[in-house]
Amino acid sequence: MKLALVAVITVSVIAGMFLLNNQAMQANAQGNATASQSGALLGYGGQIFGLVDVSTNDHWTKINVASNFLPPAGKVFEVWMVDGNYAASGYPLSLGQISPTGTLKYYENLVYAPTYTDLVVTVEPQNDKDPKPAWSQSVAGYWMIPPFGQ
Repeated sequence: MKLALVAVITVSVIAGMFLLNNQAMQANAQGNATASQSGALLGYGGQIFGLVDVSTNDHWTKINVASNFLPPAGKVFEVWMVDGNYAASGYPLSLGQISPTGTLKYYENLVYAPTYTDLVVTVEPQNDKDPKPAWSQSVAGYWMIPPFGQ
């Protein structure tokens, strides 16, 4: 009985590894390999504002942000993905506000995510009607590595 259970588990693990490897090879063949990176959102003076995890296959993009900081009363922290390359558009894409629990989860299908270079956190008025970031109120940033910035 124990031998049969071990055999079933072993076959299941091998089959699972084969399926995952096959999916990864198909994604690479289609040019859709997923690139991931993690790091610290850095504030002024190099203070760690929070942590970020970014992954993309050039289109589907998942970004998770966590921070222990709270915004001032009547304000929120908003996270932006910015196209900041030399001679680039400079277009800021709002990913939303960091929740009261200190997290943000973003998952979207973008046309070409590697255009973006940075993540920036700004302090914005609660219920802000201005769609642009308050750049003078930037509190943290994360500089993404390739494939971003292309």
